[in-house]
Amino acid sequence: MSVKIRIVSVEISSRTERGMLCYETNLSPGLNVIAAPNSFGKSTLLQGVIYALGLEGMFSSSRKPPFGPALLTVADWPDGTRSPVRESWVSLTIANEQGAYMRCKRFVRGDGIDTSLIMTWRGNSQSDLDRATRVDMFVRQPGAAFRELGFHRVLAEFLGWDLPTVPGFNSSEVSLYLEALFPLFYVEQKSGWSGVAPRMPTYLGIRDVLKRSVEYVLGLSALERLTALAAVKSEEDDVKKRWQSASDRLVDAAKSLNCRIFLHQDSPVTPARRQHCVVEVMEEESWVPLERQIDVWRQRLRELERVGVESAGQHTNQAREELSAAEASIREVGGRIRLIDEQLNLSRTDSDALATRLASLDAERNRLADLRKLRGLGSTLGITSVSNDVCPTCGQLLDGRETATGIAADLDQTIAEIEAERETVRAATQSSERRRAGLERNRSSLQAALHGAMRQARALRDELAGPSAVPSRAQVQQQILLTSSIERAQRLLDLADEANEYFDELAGRWQDVRDRLADLRDGTLSRTDQQIVSRMNSSFQAQVRDYGLRSVPPSDLSIDESALIPVNDGVELTFDLTMGISASDMIRTKWAYYLSLFEAAMFSSGNRHAKLLMLDEPRQQETDRRSLAAFVRRLETAAASGCQVIYATSEDRRDLDEVLHNVQVAMLPAHGPHLLAPA
Repeated sequence: MSVKIRIVSVEISSRTERGMLCYETNLSPGLNVIAAPNSFGKSTLLQGVIYALGLEGMFSSSRKPPFGPALLTVADWPDGTRSPVRESWVSLTIANEQGAYMRCKRFVRGDGIDTSLIMTWRGNSQSDLDRATRVDMFVRQPGAAFRELGFHRVLAEFLGWDLPTVPGFNSSEVSLYLEALFPLFYVEQKSGWSGVAPRMPTYLGIRDVLKRSVEYVLGLSALERLTALAAVKSEEDDVKKRWQSASDRLVDAAKSLNCRIFLHQDSPVTPARRQHCVVEVMEEESWVPLERQIDVWRQRLRELERVGVESAGQHTNQAREELSAAEASIREVGGRIRLIDEQLNLSRTDSDALATRLASLDAERNRLADLRKLRGLGSTLGITSVSNDVCPTCGQLLDGRETATGIAADLDQTIAEIEAERETVRAATQSSERRRAGLERNRSSLQAALHGAMRQARALRDELAGPSAVPSRAQVQQQILLTSSIERAQRLLDLADEANEYFDELAGRWQDVRDRLADLRDGTLSRTDQQIVSRMNSSFQAQVRDYGLRSVPPSDLSIDESALIPVNDGVELTFDLTMGISASDMIRTKWAYYLSLFEAAMFSSGNRHAKLLMLDEPRQQETDRRSLAAFVRRLETAAASGCQVIYATSEDRRDLDEVLHNVQVAMLPAHGPHLLAPA
């Protein structure tokens, strides 16, 4: 008989001032029943299993041990006396389907021992545990699910589970913790039976925690696809970041040379839509391609090198002409800069006015929408109750004057006109922003040209005022400037060529990412997943029928494919007298849900069910005994299929024997009024 996890034995001990109290039992691989009076402490037995595995976080984020006073403060003795508890612990022996054994011991109360400590022993047989070396681990602490000495990492490996990462609320991905899986295998008495779906912890930060857990247990490819989708989205974000980073570097490099660059695409595109970037530089009054301007600069440099550098005296007449031209250029470029500054100021004023107008239109649209809503609800209040009596177009008061045509726009038409104007204002705002960006680029280039003309003018004045025998300073400076401009411009072109190659590479990656996203975002279940969910649905419907569901026809209930929870006509199934779902029928559907999950998992090739069911007081709401008998027989079938079942109940033994008639079951010892007895 193969099981993911099999509980071999449980020991619960409490050392009091008077002496030791203890409960110890071995369990069968099949159906185990512990029948005891209410005061016996059967819940403590099941909670002890969960506590020894460090899984009490499935009930609450609190670190308080989930036990009563017998393990925490004071324990009852058979003679009616009480004794303070000095120390208490739980020891659990488990086995996996590979035949390996593990013993876990965790203190509930101990002197100098934190409850986060778990002592473990490993062996290939139960007898090996007595000779094994103890390894201490921690639980319910950061890193317990993945650190080397984190107990839940070791437990997941012991079970053969490779826990995936799933979408979370506060971060991109979180681990599917064990505390999110074991609610599918254990129903505790106090609040576990309060709803149809399992009670799941939400503090773990897992989005759609129940759905993710059920997908994992059933081995659905939907979870793998979700994980793959998260990975592809991360790759998509990486391509976007790389594209933006390369764009920013190229734009900054162009600005440093007073050039402008047309990237054509500000965000990633596919190869079919890719256009190579173009670099331009301002020459005279227009923008020209940088490659063409480099040719012009090279031609000027060759001409200067051919003529050679003249002396200042020989260059005097030409220097005067060049100085006059430079001063004229300074005046002309300065005038153009002042004109651009005026245009920029006007553009900023226009943008402010457009922003104010857009805010006014938004407010007026909201007022009119509220009025339309009120009128739709039957209100007869006038427009003055919610709106300013002004025309949203011309701003005139609406004081009852007649229109030239005798026809005034109604409320819907007015709202439509406001929407149209809002779109127009938005478009005008975007156009104004683009124009301002272009003006700022032009101003930057003109400023660079102005500085160049001023440097040339200073050099020419110094040359005319200096000795006539020295080489012409203006010609030397012009050669240096042309050489530097050519070199820097060529580096920018080389950078643009490298960027184009990089963008081409990113465009190919973008195409691949988009294709994979399109495949993964297909919301339909795979054929195999559909078969598994269909098997779970068939099992669920058959069980609620066998258990005698009466509130609604069993055929009306189903397992929703997308949410993987029981639904009635597309609505989550809950206890609701107005919808006709009784409390006892809610219990029947809960039985069916847990067992249908196990049976569907057994049908799945990716089955990750723990093959363990622990049910504390499953007969709730005075459910009919015939229904309970049908449920127990189904549990016996599950046990024969490899599921270890622990069934805890406080029912009268005679009634229980009637339910267990002809059922193969192992009865756990339950003597006396209390779980713990003198050792």
